[in-house]
Amino acid sequence: MIAAAFAVWAIVLLIAFFQYRGSDVGQLGRLIGNLGGGPMIGREGLERSLVGVLTAAAIFQAWLGMGALFYRLFRFEINSLALAMATAAAIGAATWSLIFFLLGLAGLYYPWIGIAAIATGPIFLTMWFVSAERVDRDLRFWRELSIVEWSIIVLISCVLFISHIGSLAPPTAKDTLLYHFALPKAFVAQYGLSFIEGNIASYIALGNEMHNVWAMLLGGLFSPRVAEAAGGGTTFLFFPLLLMATYGGSRELGLDQRWSLLATVIVATVPSAFHVASSSYIDLALALYVTLAIFALSRWWKDQDRTELVLIAIFLGAALSIKLTAVFVIAAFGLIILLRAREKGAAVGNIVITGFGSLLLAGVIASPWYLRTWKETGSPVFPFYMSIWKGQAPGWDVERSNLFQAMNAQYGGTDKGILDYLLAPLEISVIAQPEIAQYYDGVLGIAFLLGLPLLIWALWKVELPVEVKIASGVAGIMLFFWMFSSEQLRYLLPIVPVLSIAIVCSAEAVSEKLGDTFRSISQICLGAAAVAGLLVGVAWFLQEAPLRVVLGGVSRDEYLTRNLDYYPYYQWLNAKTTLDSKVWLINMRRDTYNLDRPVFSDYLFEDWTLRKMVWDTRSVPELRAKVAAMGIKYVLTRHDFLFDNDKSTIVDDQKSRPENEAKLKIAKDFILDPANTIQSDDKFSLIKVFTEK
Repeated sequence: MIAAAFAVWAIVLLIAFFQYRGSDVGQLGRLIGNLGGGPMIGREGLERSLVGVLTAAAIFQAWLGMGALFYRLFRFEINSLALAMATAAAIGAATWSLIFFLLGLAGLYYPWIGIAAIATGPIFLTMWFVSAERVDRDLRFWRELSIVEWSIIVLISCVLFISHIGSLAPPTAKDTLLYHFALPKAFVAQYGLSFIEGNIASYIALGNEMHNVWAMLLGGLFSPRVAEAAGGGTTFLFFPLLLMATYGGSRELGLDQRWSLLATVIVATVPSAFHVASSSYIDLALALYVTLAIFALSRWWKDQDRTELVLIAIFLGAALSIKLTAVFVIAAFGLIILLRAREKGAAVGNIVITGFGSLLLAGVIASPWYLRTWKETGSPVFPFYMSIWKGQAPGWDVERSNLFQAMNAQYGGTDKGILDYLLAPLEISVIAQPEIAQYYDGVLGIAFLLGLPLLIWALWKVELPVEVKIASGVAGIMLFFWMFSSEQLRYLLPIVPVLSIAIVCSAEAVSEKLGDTFRSISQICLGAAAVAGLLVGVAWFLQEAPLRVVLGGVSRDEYLTRNLDYYPYYQWLNAKTTLDSKVWLINMRRDTYNLDRPVFSDYLFEDWTLRKMVWDTRSVPELRAKVAAMGIKYVLTRHDFLFDNDKSTIVDDQKSRPENEAKLKIAKDFILDPANTIQSDDKFSLIKVFTEK
């Protein structure tokens, strides 16, 4: 009866999920045509992609080598080879990130530094801790896999393949063009870590972007295309490492191969995980560090081994150097440490001191980023929370900081009540959509909602391993913080691996009570949920269609023209203007990565300066003169919504309609000035700035 009910629950969720997938899975038949349309392979483009892959591989072996050094020093005890390798690589990545931060402060971003860094890999790898016997033992499972288990591996491999192809393509994702790639490119150009004028993201912690700096230093020895492929390929590495950690963590709990692979494929097929991996976003790196820290916390709970506290400090420090939201993870760890101290009685003092000492050390590891920002702006958390902690830098102020917080609060909808929060698991699993803030800007899939009843029941009725209880507790605390902060779906990725392990562990425990029928049905249902998520990822892959550009069948410019509607304007500016021609970008997603000219652009609120100037001027000639005085030679604007009295951000609600219409006319006559227009269409306008004689 319970098995049948679980199957019905899965079918209901699958039907509901696909009802909201008309824009991606529903278009698969049409989207598959995007793979064609011309030659598939071109020698020059393929060679550049392959060199990018090799560059990323060289960086990976340096990560692993540095991790081997730490293993030798601290003698960490991890039984699973997959988990041990993921741990070592993560330690190495965290260490090299800090090293490249220090090199940037010293102004040493030179190619020879990148070469010297990768040369350390083979040296440190000689300290590798894994014996040949252990490798043979851990890899023997390949010879023992069933058809079902091979099928799961094929699904995982499919996700990794399309994600890797996407990561090697020229970037098109907004945050990558805004700072994940734009800032490393600028840092390399100036040989150091100086703040980038106008790009407020250069003030935040950029621990993961340091790997893109490294990749671009090495790839730049060959070509800019190799540099960006190397950067994307390097950031992608965190995805397979996260899957290795998920599999290894499952095996450490004693789950068999099938359950462990099932936990891994659940993580792999989260559509937003595919998007992050293929777009060079940082959230999977954050997820890896948080996952490994939770594993270390679980081992420490059992035996209070202080080497586990070292791992906690390293991984939480690395997480905090990537994103400020990692403080929520640290808060969750603090609560778990206090719970452990309560159980230990007489040893409470030692547990609290050592446990919180590791959290303090994590802060110390991440502190260089925040001290750098504090020194420059007056606030370590700049550009956030300026109404609480004042800070200042050109192009940012308290008003914009507050608007930024309000913008982040729009994810998941506004004006929520208790019922909305209770329904959040259903909404993020079923109705979530990419690129729509109200619907969480991502897709999680139904596997977690499917397994949630199993997890709750098992926590209530079954004696689960303490590791599962700790993971569930940390995940629950982080979910609570997420619901009351910015409900952007990819911010949930750090808890996805431990939740997947907790769900399959619960399913296995419940199966022990209910028998093989429930075991088979639960595995089939969870597998079906994973396939549903994979279909979404495949649809997104086909929408971008990066395969031909990676294989060289289509040029970089052709690919970007198809995926970035404004790119032809960038092509014109890069080809037809002088190197010192300053361009004002208005509502252009602040894509400074693809424009090789000096840029002025407001951060996030991209028509902020335009609005101020329009309201401070009385005529188009006056406005034009002010723009020219800024050294602006060209203005490129997305204007399709800018002159609508009901939608425009230029409109001041406190002014009368005639006043607003007069200001909109000034903006329109300036931006769409036919005498100075170089190119324009219904969406964009490029003008040259001339002053009145």
